[in-house]
Amino acid sequence: MREFDEPSRAAGPGVVTDGPAGAPTVLVIDPAGEAVHNEIPATWRPLTEHLRIVWLRAPAAPTWKSTVDTVLTRHRDDTRTVLDVVTSGPLAADVLDLVGSHQDLVRSVLLVDPEVAVDVPFAHVIHHTNDTPAPLPLGHPDVVQGVLAALDLHRTT
Repeated sequence: MREFDEPSRAAGPGVVTDGPAGAPTVLVIDPAGEAVHNEIPATWRPLTEHLRIVWLRAPAAPTWKSTVDTVLTRHRDDTRTVLDVVTSGPLAADVLDLVGSHQDLVRSVLLVDPEVAVDVPFAHVIHHTNDTPAPLPLGHPDVVQGVLAALDLHRTT
């Protein structure tokens, strides 16, 4: 497994957001800490025309679990909120546990190279790497295509 605790990954903002307020939201919980320059990865930027992307950089946000729980709790009574979560590898189990207590709010959890078996109805593996070290970075174009397909957005973006 790659090391995600490099000092450069821990620097920068803990959360980066782009896209229209009130739009369906994709919460990306990134164990690798991409988006170090206060922008979401370039591969995700076209999605911000129709989606709000909230990119949580776990190495720069050591209390990311409580941050996610707080965000989800705040939106619990907002019936307009449409929220999908994307994460990968080493964080999959923790994210599935967190979302399990907020299933009424989160439409789906989309996983890339999870390090655990996925057996909950709201979670879907959108990419599994067979021939390269896992996990695939969440900024990779194949991940974006997996998100588009899973959310059936390829017709609108």
